[in-house]
Amino acid sequence: MPFVSHRTVRFGECDPARIVYFSRYFEYAHEAYEDMLESGGFPLQEVFHGSWAMPLVRAESDYTRPSRLGDKLTLHVAVDRVGNRSVRYAVEVLGEDGEQRARLLLTHAVISQETGKTCSVPGDLLEALRRAGALKD
Repeated sequence: MPFVSHRTVRFGECDPARIVYFSRYFEYAHEAYEDMLESGGFPLQEVFHGSWAMPLVRAESDYTRPSRLGDKLTLHVAVDRVGNRSVRYAVEVLGEDGEQRARLLLTHAVISQETGKTCSVPGDLLEALRRAGALKD
């Protein structure tokens, strides 16, 4: 089962057509990603104080149904792929009715803070993802 996060659509997140503005889904996904790391015992602020970082290098999304003001959304976050130097996360956004609203794929490279070059995915990150339920062996 993936990591699960919940949120409610706020007024400022909607466009003039009264639906969630498309780029907000990336914000929702990142908030869920932060919640997931925290849940796994690896808060995002610890990443910034370590020897490595994880910049987002690719983001893609599919929008399947609109979300509106007040909608209660559930975000499922799971590791889609672990590479030698990157991790790709799949985020599925569901409405209260269980219908998919959006699906996002987010790829983070792992880089050395000192050199800026890619490096291996840290084992402590993988362990945190397992604890959060986002990574299955």
